[in-house]
Amino acid sequence: MNRSPRELAYRYDLYIVPIWREPFDQMVEKHVPLPKKGAILEVNSGTGGLALDLASRIGMKGEVVATERNAIMVEIARSKAAIKRLQNLTFLEKEPTNLGLDAESYGLVIGDATLLPPAHIAPIVAEMARVAEYQATVALKLITRGSFDECYSILWEALHRCGLDEYAAHVEALSTRWPTVTDVQEIFARYGLQYPHCFVEREEFLFETATDFFESPLIEDYFLPQWLAFLPNQATRQRVQRQMARIIERERRRAEFDFSVKATLAIGRKG
Repeated sequence: MNRSPRELAYRYDLYIVPIWREPFDQMVEKHVPLPKKGAILEVNSGTGGLALDLASRIGMKGEVVATERNAIMVEIARSKAAIKRLQNLTFLEKEPTNLGLDAESYGLVIGDATLLPPAHIAPIVAEMARVAEYQATVALKLITRGSFDECYSILWEALHRCGLDEYAAHVEALSTRWPTVTDVQEIFARYGLQYPHCFVEREEFLFETATDFFESPLIEDYFLPQWLAFLPNQATRQRVQRQMARIIERERRRAEFDFSVKATLAIGRKG
């Protein structure tokens, strides 16, 4: 289904933030100490939930700058900030790998790569490290290998049942494209972030039916298009999706269908 950019942004704020973004933000609250004063940067701030919280917590002793590439999400976030009358919070429309901000300017830099292709992780870390002050904490939210394995298994079986075994290698590529924790730590070290370490929590997502799964904004708007992108045309993608739905209904046997991701928070300190 084709949706307008505005509709997608509001669907993100209403449906994806509560089940997807907030668990990652809670990891930040749990593991990342807030500086007593100074400048904080959030990269890929979405519709502003974490930035609003950070600005409220640090108060007028600090400033929060939040960047987001999606102009409509920036508009939504600014509306929220205006309602809360936060004078220490600025939302900017910026590309995460080319922020256009001064180097070594922020005492805490937090980024979100949870909905981005894995190839974007290293460039984002490089840019976050560039704008971080000496000894600043840099933290990135992302997912690591071992995520969506239940979905990939169903996709592989659906391809087989549709007589599309020649595409099976693409499913393996999907499952291995996510970085391991070691990969993430090596990326942090490569860009001068010392003592890199990761906190990992397994997040589960439950759906009563296959229809609920495929109509979930998280799946429909973000992940399903990525999973089926290698198929040659829309008719083939629809055929495979119908077969996936049959497999899910068979597997769940009147129970809930679930999949899990490895929610990861990587932290390092600029040396």
